[in-house]
Amino acid sequence: MTPPHADFCHGTGYGAGTFVLPARLTATTDALRSLYAQPDPRTDAEHFLQQICNHAVDIVDGAHMAGITIAESDSTHRTVAATDERVHTVDELQFRLGAGPAVESANTSGVVHAHSAEASRRWPQFAGEAHHAGVSSFLSAPLPGQGQPLGTLNLYSRDQRGFTDADAAVIELFALTAYFALLSSHRLELARARTRDLELALESRGVIEQAKGIIMGTRHVTADDAFAMLIQESQTSNIKLRIVAQQHIAAAIHPGQTNADSHDTRPSTN
Repeated sequence: MTPPHADFCHGTGYGAGTFVLPARLTATTDALRSLYAQPDPRTDAEHFLQQICNHAVDIVDGAHMAGITIAESDSTHRTVAATDERVHTVDELQFRLGAGPAVESANTSGVVHAHSAEASRRWPQFAGEAHHAGVSSFLSAPLPGQGQPLGTLNLYSRDQRGFTDADAAVIELFALTAYFALLSSHRLELARARTRDLELALESRGVIEQAKGIIMGTRHVTADDAFAMLIQESQTSNIKLRIVAQQHIAAAIHPGQTNADSHDTRPSTN
C-alpha cells in the first residue's frame, strides 16, 4: 500500500521501487524559497550559483557533490561553481574528451543520468577516469537559456547504484526554477545599476550646466560654445567631463585653489 502523500519511484538505479517522501518536496521547497530570497545588491552571481549547488546536494540524498557548467561556445565549457574540487576534475575530463553527462545534457537540452555500469557503456574512457577520481554515478540537468541551454547543473555520486528517475525529475524542476531565480536576481541588479547610472547622469547634468553658465558669463559665449569648450578640455586632458565641470565650478567659487577631483585622471567616458 502506498503511504499517503508519497509518490512511487519507478525506473532503475538506487532507490528504484521505493517511496519519495514529503521530505524531498519540503527540501526542494525550502531550497527554492532560499534562492528567491537571495536577490540583494551584496549577493553576486558567483555566490548565487554556489548556493544552487549546495541546495542540489541537499535535495538529492545520493548526491555527494554538485557543480554548474556554462557553455561559452559550441565546444568550450567552464565550471563556474562547485561543492568539491573533484567536480572540477570530472568536468575538465569530459570537456577534454567531449563525452559525459554534462556535455550530453548541454547538447540535447535533456536530463541525463547514469549509474556506474551504464556510464561505462555510454562513455567508457570518461567513466573509467572519473571512477579513479572518486565519482561513479552522474545526473545532469540543463539550465535554460535563449534557444539553447545556458549550462548544466551536475550532480555526482560516489555510489555505483546511481540516481533514480525521481531524482532526475526533482533536479530538472529545481534547475529550471533556480534559473528563473538567477534571472530575477540579475534583472534586479541590472535595474539597480541603471538607477545608479541615471542618478549619476542627472547629477552630472546639473554640474555640467553650472559649468556652462560660468563659462558663458566669464567668456561671453553661447551655451553651445561653452559646452563645446568643456568637451574639448575633457578630451584633451583625458579627464571625465563631469570632473572638468567640477573644476570650473570650484575655480569660480575658490579662485586660485585646485579642486581635489582634478587628480582623477581616469579615461574620459563623459
